[in-house]
Amino acid sequence: DFQRWLLNRVQHALSGTCKTLVDIGCGTANFSGVLQRESAIRVIGVEPSAEMAAKASEYGVQVEVQDASSWAAGASANGSNYDAIMLKEVRHHIDDPAKLYVNLAGALAPGGKILLLTRPDKSDGYPFPAKAHDRWAAGVEMPLQTHVKELEAAGLSVHVQEEKYKVQMDREEWIRLVRGRFWSHLSALSDNEINDGLKELNLPDQVEFDDCMIFVIATHGED
Repeated sequence: DFQRWLLNRVQHALSGTCKTLVDIGCGTANFSGVLQRESAIRVIGVEPSAEMAAKASEYGVQVEVQDASSWAAGASANGSNYDAIMLKEVRHHIDDPAKLYVNLAGALAPGGKILLLTRPDKSDGYPFPAKAHDRWAAGVEMPLQTHVKELEAAGLSVHVQEEKYKVQMDREEWIRLVRGRFWSHLSALSDNEINDGLKELNLPDQVEFDDCMIFVIATHGED
C-alpha cells in the first residue's frame, strides 16, 4: 500500500549512518513510529498538539510538545547534532521557512539531512472535483521552489526528486474516500460541491492516477 511504498523510500533516502530522526509535526507518529519499529532509527517527535503527542506513545515515540519554530530555535542554540530531520506533509504550516531552515540546519550533525516530503503545487493529475483543485492551490501559500531556495540559503546542498505511486481502485471506493474528505483540502467543500463535482468528472469503473510525492533532500556539509 501507499504507506509501505513511502516507508521504503524514506528509508532509502536516509540510508547510511542515520541513527536519530526528528519528525517535525509528527502528529500521532503513525508513520514515523512504524519507521522506528522496522529500522534501527530512533525517532524523536515534535508536535504542537498535546493530544496528538499523547497518542504517539502508542508507537513508542518520544515526543516534545512544541511548535516547529520554537523547537528548531532551541535545538540550534543548544548545539544539537541530529542525523536527520523530517518534515512530512507540513509545508503549508511553515510561515517563515528562511528562519526555520537556518535553525534546523544548525541542529544537524555534519552530513545530516533535512527531508521535506510534500506534494506538488498543483493537483491537476488527481481525479478531484473542480473546486477541490481550487482549494489545493489556495493551500499552497509558498511555491515549493521558495522552500528549495531557503534550504540552499541555509547552507545546505539540495536535491529534489519526484516519486509516483500508481493508484488503482474501484470508482465507488474513490467516491467514498472523496465524500469522506480523506485529504484536508476537501474539508472546505460542502456535500453539494463534492457530489456535483463528482458527477462532472464522469469517473470510469476503475479509477487510476499517479499519487505524486516530492522528496526534497537537503544535506549539511556537502559542496
